[in-house]
Amino acid sequence: MSNNTLNPPPGVLVELQAHLQKVDEDPATPLDVKLLEQCELYTTTPEYLNGLWQQTQSLFLQLAQLLPELEQDPSPLNHFILKLTGPYGFDHVKELDFCMGLELSVKPFHSLILSFLEKATASGNDAENLASKPDVIRALVRLWLCTDDTGVATKAGDILFALLKVSKNLPGGLSPKGESTYGRGPMWRRLFEDKDVYGLFFIFCSLRALPVGDEVVLSKRDKTVAQARLMEWLPKVGALDWDTITKSHYSDLEKKAGLGEGEGLLHFATMQMVDLKEDMLMHISLINFFTDLIATVNTVAAQAGNDSSLSLEYLKEQGLHIQMINFVVLDNNSIEQTFLRSPASNYVSVYASTYPENYERSRDMKIVHAKLNHSIGNCKPEDLHILASVPRTSLVPRISTGLAWDECPALFIPIKTINADALKTLATIFRGPIEPETVYPPPDTSSVPLTVQPAPTRELSERSYARLLLSLYLTKYPSAFSDLVRHADTVAVKETALAALVLLRAIITANWAPIPASSNTSSDPILARLNNFPQSGVEVILDPAVSGGVLPYLLKPATTFSGLVGGRGDAESAAYQVAMAKFDVLRVLGEKVKGLEPPRREVDTMIRRRVAEGPWGVGGNVGARVATLEM
Repeated sequence: MSNNTLNPPPGVLVELQAHLQKVDEDPATPLDVKLLEQCELYTTTPEYLNGLWQQTQSLFLQLAQLLPELEQDPSPLNHFILKLTGPYGFDHVKELDFCMGLELSVKPFHSLILSFLEKATASGNDAENLASKPDVIRALVRLWLCTDDTGVATKAGDILFALLKVSKNLPGGLSPKGESTYGRGPMWRRLFEDKDVYGLFFIFCSLRALPVGDEVVLSKRDKTVAQARLMEWLPKVGALDWDTITKSHYSDLEKKAGLGEGEGLLHFATMQMVDLKEDMLMHISLINFFTDLIATVNTVAAQAGNDSSLSLEYLKEQGLHIQMINFVVLDNNSIEQTFLRSPASNYVSVYASTYPENYERSRDMKIVHAKLNHSIGNCKPEDLHILASVPRTSLVPRISTGLAWDECPALFIPIKTINADALKTLATIFRGPIEPETVYPPPDTSSVPLTVQPAPTRELSERSYARLLLSLYLTKYPSAFSDLVRHADTVAVKETALAALVLLRAIITANWAPIPASSNTSSDPILARLNNFPQSGVEVILDPAVSGGVLPYLLKPATTFSGLVGGRGDAESAAYQVAMAKFDVLRVLGEKVKGLEPPRREVDTMIRRRVAEGPWGVGGNVGARVATLEM
C-alpha cells in the first residue's frame, strides 16, 4: 500500500481532470460520457480500491467545485462521483457545502449529498462531527420532511436514525445493563435539544398555524406526507430511547402545537398531529403507527410487570388501546368503522402475538373472542387474521368447571367453505409455533434494556395446543380431510386448492408437543381422547382412520386441462401451480416419513417411487394429458 501512495493517478483520471478543466472554462463543452464510464470502471479495480483512491482528493475537489456551476445534466458526474468516493470516509468529504446540496430546489444533487452524509453513520466520532454542524442537520431534517421524492425522504430518514444509533451516551456504548445507551449523545442533543432543529418537527407536521420564520410553508397535503414520515421514524427512535420521544424538550414550542405540560413528541404524534375527523387516510395511518409502536418498542414497563412494554402501557394510558379494541368488537355500521376496522384488527393481531401473556390476562381477550365466535363463520380476512395471531392457549376458554371446548372460535370456521384465507388460518393454528432462528454468535445484550419475552412455558403450551385443536376440530368435522382433498383437487378454484395444500403441508410439518404431565386428563373426556390422537402430523396423514384419502390423493399424478378450447393458458397455469404445490407436499411428507420410529418402509418406498416419477407421473407431459374438468 505504501508503494501505491507514491504512484501518480492513472492516465485515465489525469485525462478526466483535463477534460473537466475544459468544461469549467467553457460551460458549452459537453461532458465526455464515454470517458466518465472508463473512469468509473477503473474505480472498481483492486488497484484503486486497495489504495490509489487516496490519490484522488484533488480530482474530487475539482468535481465538487464544478458541479454547482454545471449548465448541463449532472447525472453522469453524480454517478461517477458516487463510484469515486466509495472508499472515502466522512473525513474526506466533511468540508463540502452540504447545506447547498440539501436545498429543496436542487433535486439532482440530493441523492449524492445524502450518500456523503451517510458516511457519518460509520462511527460515533463521525456522527459527532456532523452533529457539530447545526445548519446541515436542520437542512437534512427539512429535506426529509418536505421533499416530494419518496426515495430521497426514505434515505434521509434512515440516515437520521443511523446517526442516532451510533451516537451513544458513553464511548463504545458502555453502560450498565438496564440503563439506556442512548439519549444524551451528540446527535441526540442536536436533534432534540437544539430548538431550531426540534422546532421543525412541529412546523412541518402540525396543522396549526405556527410561526414558521423563514422556513418553507407546506400545504395541508404536504404536511400529511411529513406526518406519515414522522410516524414511520418515531417507533425506531423510541426503541433506542423511550424517554427522548415522550418528555418535553421546549414547552413553549410544544404548547403552540397543542401539547400540555410535560408532553413530548410522541404525544404530539398520537394525540394532536392528525386531523381525525376530516382525514380518514391519515386516521388509518395513525392506527398503523400504533401497531408499529407496540411491535417495535418492546422495552419492559417495570411498573406493569414483565408482560407489557412502555409503548403498550402508553397507549393504554391514553385510551388508545381500548379504542382499537372497540373498533374491532363494536358494530355501529358507521363509515368510520368500515374503514378503520381492518387496521384496528391488525393492531389487535400484533398485540396478541407480541404480548401473549398480557393478552390472556386482560379483559380484552374475552370481548375479542366473543366477537370472533359471533363473526368468524363469515370468514372475513380481519377476523381470520386475529384468530391466527392470538395464543392457541386462549382459543379454549377457561370456565369455573374446566375448559369450554365448544366455545373455541376455530370450531366456527366451516371446512367446506371455499375460502383460501380460512384454510390458511387453520394451517397457522394447527402447525404450532414457528421455531425461532438460532443466531450465532449470539448478539451482545449487555447494554440492551430488558424487553418483553414470552413465558418459558409458552412455546411448549402452544405446541401442545396445536395438536389438541386439530383433534378437537376433527371431532366436530369428521369429514374435514375429505373436504380438504376435494378443495385441493378442484384446480378450477386455484387459490382454494393451493390453500388446502398449505394446510396439508402445515399438518405434516407440525411442531407439536404432548399434553404436559401436570394436566389432569382423566377428568376431561376431550383431553382423555387426545391421548389416543397421533403424536405427530405425519402420523395423522398416514392413519387412514383419521385422514381418509389424503395419502392416496398425494400419490396420484397431477392432472391438467390441455384439451380445453379457449382459456388454455390460465387453466394450464393453474394446473401447473397446483401440481407443483402438491408435489412439494409429497416430498415434504417423504422427508418426514424417513425419520419415523419405528420405520414405515412400505410407505417410504411408495413415496420415493412416486417422487422419482415427477409431478405428472410416468410418461406425463403437458401435451398428452387429458382434461379432467370443464371450466
